[in-house]
Amino acid sequence: MKTTASRRNSFVICICLSLLAPSWPTAAAQSEYKNADGFKVVIFPVGEQSGQQNNESKLEFYSSQNQRLCTLDYSSVDGEHGFGVVKAAWTPDSKYFVFSMSSSGGHQPWHAPTLFYSAQSKAVYSLDSYVEASGISKAEFMLEAPNTVQTEAWKEKAVPVSFHLDKLKTDGRGSHRSLECIAGRIIRPAL
Repeated sequence: MKTTASRRNSFVICICLSLLAPSWPTAAAQSEYKNADGFKVVIFPVGEQSGQQNNESKLEFYSSQNQRLCTLDYSSVDGEHGFGVVKAAWTPDSKYFVFSMSSSGGHQPWHAPTLFYSAQSKAVYSLDSYVEASGISKAEFMLEAPNTVQTEAWKEKAVPVSFHLDKLKTDGRGSHRSLECIAGRIIRPAL
């Protein structure tokens, strides 16, 4: 009987200790996106603000030979001036990786910066530079084959816009600022 009572007491003590132990936050899982050609983007949630963890993001871009092309680091020191990825996907033709973001500090809540990576040019472009508006305002974009992005832009109100990504690069409207994603660079973009 003593043995059973002793085991029961040990069990109760273990339960009590586990309930009193501090709960350590678990790291949020990374997300990995591969296209049909073997290019890969890995998104790491980082940062912390007011008890909300992982509200900022780092994106790593890899070649089809699994070589890191670049890292885009949208984290901030204070956790309130960075950006976190809301939605991300490869276009149906696997040529472009599209991702939208929101401000970690809630600044400009109408703005959802949306960018795209071109596997061919190994560069990242912002859709904001292709609209005659304040910027992209909808994080939940839609993709249509082969590489069209449906979203909204802010022109005193949200208005639907559509981008055929192949045509954006050859529309002759001059050069659009891009971030070269090469040589394993670590880039801290300003949006």
